[in-house]
Amino acid sequence: MHLPRRSSCSSRRLLTVGTAAAVASAALVALGSASPATAASDLSVPSRPGSVSTTWKGTAPFNNGNSGLVWGQVGVDDPTGACDPSHPTLNSQHQVKVSFPSLPASYETLVRFSVRWTDDAGGNTTNDLAMYLFGPDGKLVAAADGSQNLEGINVTARKPGTYNVLVCAFQNPPTGTPYTGRATAYTIKPGTVTASTVKAPTYHQYSAPAGVADNAGEPSIGSNWKSGKTLFTSNTDEYAVTFNDAKRTSHWKNVNTDPTDPSNKISLDPIGWTDHTTGRTIVSQLYLACSATAYSDDDFATPGKPSQGCGTGINGFDHQTIGGGPYPKGMSGSYPHAVYYCSQGAALVLGKAYCSRSDDGGVTFGSPVALWNTECSGIHGHVQVGPDGTAYVPNAVCGNRQGVAVSRDGGQTWKVRTIPHSIAGQSDPYVGIGRDNTLYVSYADGTGEARVAISRDHGATWARNLNVGSLAGIRNTEFAMVVAGDGNRATVAFLGTRTPGSTQAASFGKSADGTTYTGGTWHLYLATTYDRGATWKMVNATRGNPVQRGCIWNSGGSNPCRNLLDFNGITITKGGRVMVGFADGCVGSVYDKASNCVASTKVAANGLTNHGAIVRQVGGRTLFRRYDG
Repeated sequence: MHLPRRSSCSSRRLLTVGTAAAVASAALVALGSASPATAASDLSVPSRPGSVSTTWKGTAPFNNGNSGLVWGQVGVDDPTGACDPSHPTLNSQHQVKVSFPSLPASYETLVRFSVRWTDDAGGNTTNDLAMYLFGPDGKLVAAADGSQNLEGINVTARKPGTYNVLVCAFQNPPTGTPYTGRATAYTIKPGTVTASTVKAPTYHQYSAPAGVADNAGEPSIGSNWKSGKTLFTSNTDEYAVTFNDAKRTSHWKNVNTDPTDPSNKISLDPIGWTDHTTGRTIVSQLYLACSATAYSDDDFATPGKPSQGCGTGINGFDHQTIGGGPYPKGMSGSYPHAVYYCSQGAALVLGKAYCSRSDDGGVTFGSPVALWNTECSGIHGHVQVGPDGTAYVPNAVCGNRQGVAVSRDGGQTWKVRTIPHSIAGQSDPYVGIGRDNTLYVSYADGTGEARVAISRDHGATWARNLNVGSLAGIRNTEFAMVVAGDGNRATVAFLGTRTPGSTQAASFGKSADGTTYTGGTWHLYLATTYDRGATWKMVNATRGNPVQRGCIWNSGGSNPCRNLLDFNGITITKGGRVMVGFADGCVGSVYDKASNCVASTKVAANGLTNHGAIVRQVGGRTLFRRYDG
């Protein structure tokens, strides 16, 4: 849920607390000058597995008072042209010449471009920059404009030539903002995993009816083990979904419709969470530095009750997540489970993220606690809690690795633990915890691989870090998820394509003339282990019915390819069946009259929708051994 600069669902970020007056007064100051251009950098991708880096320094000029809040509300990303490469006095640009050696086709390469900066000496959080990367052809490769003090873009396409790294200000003081740029080139020899001989589980796709859940970018899904219902969050709509697996039909009922409840009226970011065992569902809609939140213990059969919505000290203004589970040993509250509200952004300090704990089931929350200092940046994933009360919040950018913030004392303190041999990515990682507290972290690696790391000691050490996507020849991954049942059983789900290259480019998967998709076909894959990661069984759950064609933009803003937004959801039923809630970006005319994306590879037939759908396990071994029969 990173905030785009526009007024819409999944808004990316907004004006930081305490900076409105500063920006207003600064608007009268003359535009600052860009720092002198530094000499271009040369970067040679290694000829064998390894990495090399080059760094440079620059200063992003003052943006003349055009704050992100103003940009977003007018629905325009960059009205002043500060991020336009043809306006060099309004931004800072640096060229990096990249060369590639001759490499085996099986090897993967990655060039990661990033910029990092700090707050000004006065401690203000007005420094917030965006990075735009232009390729050797002069076209935009991708943009990164999150609410943290580091921006990064991964390029997996082997296109030699000079790349232009442009840094502009989302908001900053009249003196401009110094930053440090880095480009790192990796060569990776992909690992493989062992395929399981177990019969594959079977799945069925249950799409919402036409006209229902049509705004399901970044959906949430939960399973109420008391009622047997499935809860599906689609922007400000909450659906109770029931299934007839024998007839392969489903019924979707919009349940959170109380007009007096602000949690179903407007949203900058939606999130939903269902406590399996207590049956409580919490729905949260981001409102600037807090959220409008409602909870229900009867699947919203009666109107939801309002919650405080966030931590008492104001958590942050972006990418909130809610989750919960048992308390650590020796701790308790008035509600059986601890509930956590986590979010990020500059409401407190730019670059950090915060979690607050509720001891009354999400009605009120305590003071927020920082998840990290400088160890991580970027967009964090969903908070999850294990059977022993350990809380986890994953993050795709912890230095040059993927990582997870871990709390074993009910959120009072957090420690970041990174995954060896991982590479920082651009979309949310996901955590699943088995009944014996085995930790599974699923992530889209910076190289595009679909990977899962496994730990038996809360992330202190890692027993396995596997490229499960290799079972299906996957070269690019988005929205990796994982759910575990018994400690030795887990399912990883992700959107994957066999097409290599940079998925953020508008040309990804298209023919040279841009009229036809010749690649870039995305499906929902599920890989399941029944032996704690020793072997895996892979299934393409949407064969013949792609989830997306072409690029999947995950860098914020209002890019035309940003229809699927930031994540999908995964859950497990009481009987151990896996369910994935996702936004379907490639549908037929029955769901979108302007689309014929399933049957046609023509670009004109792709409506880039985000229609709500659920893939549900209907056969095979479950994640709870006792229900295998």
